[in-house]
Amino acid sequence: MNPINPERMRWLAKPGKAGSKCLLILLCLLLFFASGAGADDTDADIFLTDDELLLGDASLFSIGGHYKNLITYFSTDSFMDKTGKPPEQKHLISDINRIRLSAEIRFSENFLLHADIDNEIIAANYVGSKTYDLYWRQSGYNDLYDPSADTGFSGDGFYRINLHRFYAKLAAGNFTITLGRQQIRFGSGRLWNPLDMLNPISPTFVEGAEDQQGTDAARLEYYPGESTEIAFVYAPKRVDDELNSSTFANKNTNVISRIRTTVKDADLAILGGRVARRTLGGMDIAAIVRDGMLRGSFLLAFPDDGSSYVLGSAGYEYHFAGGLYCMVEYFYNQSAMNRNEELSAAYAERLIFGMNEERYSLLANQFLTFNRHYLGIALGYDFTPLMRGDFFSIADIEGRGLFFSPSLKYSLSQNLDISLTAMMGYIFKGSDHTSDFSEFEDHPLMSATLQWYF
Repeated sequence: MNPINPERMRWLAKPGKAGSKCLLILLCLLLFFASGAGADDTDADIFLTDDELLLGDASLFSIGGHYKNLITYFSTDSFMDKTGKPPEQKHLISDINRIRLSAEIRFSENFLLHADIDNEIIAANYVGSKTYDLYWRQSGYNDLYDPSADTGFSGDGFYRINLHRFYAKLAAGNFTITLGRQQIRFGSGRLWNPLDMLNPISPTFVEGAEDQQGTDAARLEYYPGESTEIAFVYAPKRVDDELNSSTFANKNTNVISRIRTTVKDADLAILGGRVARRTLGGMDIAAIVRDGMLRGSFLLAFPDDGSSYVLGSAGYEYHFAGGLYCMVEYFYNQSAMNRNEELSAAYAERLIFGMNEERYSLLANQFLTFNRHYLGIALGYDFTPLMRGDFFSIADIEGRGLFFSPSLKYSLSQNLDISLTAMMGYIFKGSDHTSDFSEFEDHPLMSATLQWYF
């Protein structure tokens, strides 16, 4: 959870996968021409329902999106350039300007094609360093394909076009099939989500879960009744970052099935499968208790190499009559790096030398924390209809560390928001374990965001 934790780094697939870049460009062109086709092809109306016909051809193709400007600042004592010099202290500033176009082509009421295309300019005062690459040029090691293309425009930044999401969705009777790069999240946890093994995210990630890397997968959902869902996910991966005949069935391939149902005021789910060379099984519950929501998750993992371990979380959230939101959550990670030397070594080597197959087998799809026990609390309150304040704090119990993050959001207009966020830490004396938040104590992170929806 420290500032160089891979779980809070921005992701960028390796530039070397040239074939995937060509695919990205072709997909963008497809959506561009589809938008024109939707306006001119009058025969397309035969695919629409009676209600959609009232809207005309505009309902066949839709496009929206947002512009986001994110400025971050923090300093570090472990700045690494590419000259081989020892790590040093440096003040780091970055500025992201992103236009996300969200386009959707609805060929019929049962079939659609959706894409979120990012155009980004990322500038920083540490371009060309290892630290820069760790934050903004993630390798995408063993991902099925490369959804981005980038080019440097100066010594201080680069331009990137990225296919953030791209999927086709088909509904047929009680079945739904989604194929492509998509958001797949299981579990009900707020700060931590033990069942979210395909795309685990740290609570200290600078951007929200919606900006995390998607999953290249096929997802099949079956609804035998109004309150029950059976889901199956197949997510192929490469081995040694190579695309070959074994890519769609190898030791890195992820397969998960889940059954979720509702019983009175409770949602219950069980999950099982194979993720990153680990066999796993778990369960999740979310139930209304005294007008609040009680949540709990449990996951048991059996790695192909190494000992089994447990992840778990439990929390309760409540909205008070006066408008105050409150949430408390506990998280347990038995596979903590302070108690797993092999995992800790792989984590440190990844930061210095990059990813390889051995490190991937240990680090992929993991909740990377130094310790086992964490307790979080979150508060939220709308001061006015246009201004909201949020605060969350995490106690690292074994590391005797405290993380806290206040934020303030103001709506300048219906579609325009600005927000300010700080991430800080404090370490108490007396612990023999490294805390996840030690880097935040001397080097808080500050960010400012402007977001306009169109």
